[in-house]
Amino acid sequence: MRKLRELHLNGNSLHTVPGGLPSGLQFLNLNSNFITKVKPGDFKDTPNITVLHLAANCYLGSCGKKSLKIKKKSLVHLRYLMNLTLSFNRLKAIPRCLPLSLLSLKLKLNTIDRIHAGDLRNLVNLKLLDLSGNCPVCANTPFFCQPCETPNGELQIHPNAFAPLAHLEELRLSGNSLRSVQPSWFQNLTSLQYLYLAFNFLIGDMATGDFLAMLPRVEVMDLSYNTDESYSHNLNLSKSFSKLTSLKTLHLESYVFFHLSENDLEPLYSLTNLSVLNFATNFLLRANLTLFNKFHNLTVVDLAENRLSFQSQSADALSACESGCKSNSVRRRFHPYIHKDQLYRRFPPSIKPQCSAYGPVLDLSRNNIISIDPEALQGLENTACLNLSFNFIGDMFNGSQFLHFPRLKYLDISYNKLYMRYRDAFRELPELEVLDLTGNAHYFLMSGLNHSLNFLDLLPSLKTLNLSWNEISTLTDKQMSSKSLQELNFRANRLHIMWKRKGYYNLFQNLTNLTTLDLSLNKLSHIPKRVYDYLPKTLRRLSLSGNRMKAFRWNMLQQQPYLEELDLSLNHLEFVVENLSNSSLRRLDLSHNRISQLAPGFLKQAGSLWDLDLSSNKLQLINQTTFEWDSENYLGRLSLYNNPWRCTCDLLYFHLWMRENDVELPLLATSVTCHFPQEMRGKSVLTYDIQACVSDDKAMAIFIVTSFHIILLLFASVTARLFYWDLAYVLEYALAKLKHRRLPSPGYAYDAFVMYDTKDPLASDWVLNRLRVELEERGERVRPLCLEERDWQPGAPVLENLSASVQKSRKTVLVITEGFLSHGVVRMAALLVQQRLVEEGVDALVLVLLQPGVLRRSRILHLRRRLCRRSVLEWPRPAHPAAQRWFWHRLRRVIHQDRRANHAQLHGTYFTGQ
Repeated sequence: MRKLRELHLNGNSLHTVPGGLPSGLQFLNLNSNFITKVKPGDFKDTPNITVLHLAANCYLGSCGKKSLKIKKKSLVHLRYLMNLTLSFNRLKAIPRCLPLSLLSLKLKLNTIDRIHAGDLRNLVNLKLLDLSGNCPVCANTPFFCQPCETPNGELQIHPNAFAPLAHLEELRLSGNSLRSVQPSWFQNLTSLQYLYLAFNFLIGDMATGDFLAMLPRVEVMDLSYNTDESYSHNLNLSKSFSKLTSLKTLHLESYVFFHLSENDLEPLYSLTNLSVLNFATNFLLRANLTLFNKFHNLTVVDLAENRLSFQSQSADALSACESGCKSNSVRRRFHPYIHKDQLYRRFPPSIKPQCSAYGPVLDLSRNNIISIDPEALQGLENTACLNLSFNFIGDMFNGSQFLHFPRLKYLDISYNKLYMRYRDAFRELPELEVLDLTGNAHYFLMSGLNHSLNFLDLLPSLKTLNLSWNEISTLTDKQMSSKSLQELNFRANRLHIMWKRKGYYNLFQNLTNLTTLDLSLNKLSHIPKRVYDYLPKTLRRLSLSGNRMKAFRWNMLQQQPYLEELDLSLNHLEFVVENLSNSSLRRLDLSHNRISQLAPGFLKQAGSLWDLDLSSNKLQLINQTTFEWDSENYLGRLSLYNNPWRCTCDLLYFHLWMRENDVELPLLATSVTCHFPQEMRGKSVLTYDIQACVSDDKAMAIFIVTSFHIILLLFASVTARLFYWDLAYVLEYALAKLKHRRLPSPGYAYDAFVMYDTKDPLASDWVLNRLRVELEERGERVRPLCLEERDWQPGAPVLENLSASVQKSRKTVLVITEGFLSHGVVRMAALLVQQRLVEEGVDALVLVLLQPGVLRRSRILHLRRRLCRRSVLEWPRPAHPAAQRWFWHRLRRVIHQDRRANHAQLHGTYFTGQ
């Protein structure tokens, strides 16, 4: 495997580093194995490795009381190694002789208790060093923890330990029980930008701050969870914080203080680059928001998980908090030791990225706010995103609560106790684009209250509305109305109750710009047919996941011309028996249903479908016509895992389809497994030997027989295409010679009475110049024809002429053209012919359809085609010579033949009732 560049061998119970790996390997993951030793020759075959993960090989007793041992110069020859992870290995010291090329070294949660002066001297190019959690406070950690055997249990760092790291950009020293920070550590760290010192005991150093003067380029600093057993009423920051001229983000969680006053933040006011202040989990009772106006560039203020209520607090309440806060202050001390992504470098974890994208953020979630006091929330008028989730707000909003947030675009009031009633709710927010009302079910569950969402059409900029988990079962207004709303989350409500009442069928009809609709978890067993008609035609994404539907109206997709994603997962669907007929659908999720059968050609008309998820169903086989081949196959991803596949020869088609189509099949080797037969259960479908299904002799016989039939079919098709009319004429003529026997017909003066529209030039010309000439003058002639213009007695009544012509003629031929059937004389002629049928038992009627499309919807014509197929003839279009010759032959034959027995018996039974 000479082209292999990335190899993951994590979690495979390896005890040694595997040898003989490809020399071109660049990424190797050996995490979570049982490797206890790394020897100098372990990586001799892979000199080009740039990323090596060796974490969690001696963790949670996997090595007993031992630790991972990396012998000297085991890694030094990896000249291109840039990222090395050795976390969770109970290492007692930093390995020696690491490659000079290293840019990132992660050693978190080992048992390193000392960093000597020369431990890092070779790592002159290092940019990231992670030493977090090597001397943690083990009283409340939820992971394997061993206190350091050093004075005060803190990590001992030599004053010049970091001196060689001139290019270091990120230093992580969280969770090391540090009680002081030495300025000499940072003397040579002129490139340091990210410094994490959380979960230590540095509250004293934060007040004195001698080390802060050495950090002029630090952009992100985390000093969270550095409190000890002594708590303060106020925040005490050193004046040296003002020397952090490049600081952009400051995390100060769990300092544990109760008041935030103007003087507390004075050292930070001069920091022109400071944009993020994180004061979460500090048990704050009072904070004046106007003091944040003194900052130059503040965009995020995080006051989440405090005790703010923006109401007056008594001294008794403060003293009560002091006595009760100690036990709770450390409830999150172990989280987070490591900031898992770069996003936390700038924003706290509680800040949603989609919220901060709109602009300045104020996070007041998880406090004790009961009611919105507009006067108490003054001072941050530029706020674009306001988070008030997980409070106790029970207001009835009337358009006055957020007057001091004129530029607000994102408002999160989820998980409170809101009562939505007034039309003017949120009307003071003309720029609001996202409104999150999730989890406000308290009043929706109370009977007898009026609930209204009619405020939506007064929010001209609203694009996203989240109403999930509200248990909504009734609304005063039966329709939601908005011209701007694009995304509606109606998850976990009670549509199954609402749609039992016809008044809610068009609940979403007036959301004229809606593109995303989530109706999952609404306990729907079915969707009324009229609901589909009222869904917005602009939908692109529709979710019906987590309901109880046993069937779905697939033809509904024709009414959604722009639908791209449809989620029907976690329902009770058992069959998919109709073809998809939506040309825009890109993704269809049918996972976690009970589907055991797919219709043939299920995807034939779904030319845009790229992602189909059929995982976790009851599929055993795949029909040959279910999935298209080659150029007709548009699927790019197909999920089939967790189905009870039947691994027999019927699976041959699926194997061939996989080989011929470039489609991604997730978990194919591990989770697409056989369920039948018993000996194959649990094995991958790829292990089934399909060669056993095809014998060479049988295959040759099948090939010969199949080829013969294909050639015969092609010959017949081509012949029929080129010589159809000639073959039809020859066949008809032969049958006439074999079966035709003219019956005696005494008393008939004419072979046929031809009745047509004498006022229609087309009909008259065709009868007199084509039909008459062909039957009377050419070929096998018939007796003279009875024609109105030639044979009727002048001056006699029309009825008398008509009756005589019908009685004296063997057959009555009606030449049908547009408008002719409306004439009364035609109906009279039909009655006379019907009378002959009843009295004589002879069917004497012949219909000639001269124009295409005549009587196409006539039930009588369809009935006659079934009973007397040969007596209904159509003038062939186009006018092919062979086709016309075939027509004239059929007309002569039907005129010469008499049909007696069948019709005599049929009509006799009809009229006698026997």
